[in-house]
Amino acid sequence: MIVDNELNVTPLGGEPIFEEKTLSGKEWSDFLLEIDDVSGYNYDIAYKSGSDGYWLVMRKPVSVTVSLGLFFNPEAPHFARDIIRTSVTFSVYFIALAVFVTIYSKRTAAEIKAREKIQHDEEEKRMLLISEISHDLKTPLASVQGYSEMLLSKDIAEDKKQEYLQRIYDSSVRSNNILQSLFMYSKLGSAGFKPSFERTDICEYTRQLIAEYIPKFEETGFKYELSVPENEIFADIDKVLFRRAYDNLIENAMKYNQAGTIIMLGVEHRSKTVEITVADNGTGIPAEHIDKIFQPFFRADKSTVNSDGSGLGLTIVQKIITLHGGEIKYTGDDTGCRWLISLPLAE
Repeated sequence: MIVDNELNVTPLGGEPIFEEKTLSGKEWSDFLLEIDDVSGYNYDIAYKSGSDGYWLVMRKPVSVTVSLGLFFNPEAPHFARDIIRTSVTFSVYFIALAVFVTIYSKRTAAEIKAREKIQHDEEEKRMLLISEISHDLKTPLASVQGYSEMLLSKDIAEDKKQEYLQRIYDSSVRSNNILQSLFMYSKLGSAGFKPSFERTDICEYTRQLIAEYIPKFEETGFKYELSVPENEIFADIDKVLFRRAYDNLIENAMKYNQAGTIIMLGVEHRSKTVEITVADNGTGIPAEHIDKIFQPFFRADKSTVNSDGSGLGLTIVQKIITLHGGEIKYTGDDTGCRWLISLPLAE
């Protein structure tokens, strides 16, 4: 549109800006002051001076507008002061941005490195698992194969047949124990596995357990002591899993000690936890091995390992206790083993 010196409006096409043919001075000045705030349009304005001067106003619709302006007016009061303030503001902003980018980059790099280390450690654990299981299964499976071949030969005495069958059976039991331990180890480490918790009286649970072991203690020559209060102490446990933890600790005590050793079980009530003790007065664990006892496949003395051991027993116990929100510690010495289990009390 064209606006002449008398503020008469002449549309040149397109959608009209003003409905009026002639503007008041206020309408025209308001328009000039507010055009930058009108959304959706871009305005170009030019003025032709002279007695027949006029304004040419062009309005164009836009999709996206990005504006960045930097203006200097040296004639303004406090110009130098404002320049310094503006410079300091921009400097602080860019320094802060640079610091943020640097810190973020370092943190991101550290996180990537940490993830790579975790992946590397997990891969090493997986390879160790495969190597150890292969090694542990090699001996019993070779024994089964060797004695089976002997049984297939025709010239073999009857008493030898029974001996070979017994050895085949013993080797198959060991293989099964190793595979069962491996299955339990993998199951407890699975992300989707959840224990089936039940509110259980730990005192009664422990008394029932020791009662089941009494015939085996008497048969093998082991003794036992039980220190369990008469009152009830409740905790939320998965009874099947917790029985596995108890069994592993008790059977370890019987496996690595001589007949006559005393196996002790105790239960105590604390302010927020119940403490369970499984101990013996046997040989104990050498001090230099204590920090490794919960590692998979670690054996303190391989020369004394029982033929059906898997090397995963204590690792499985620790995983079970951890799934229960508890903690297990070894507090024994050279006078015997002592395992201290702490579980949160049931609400």
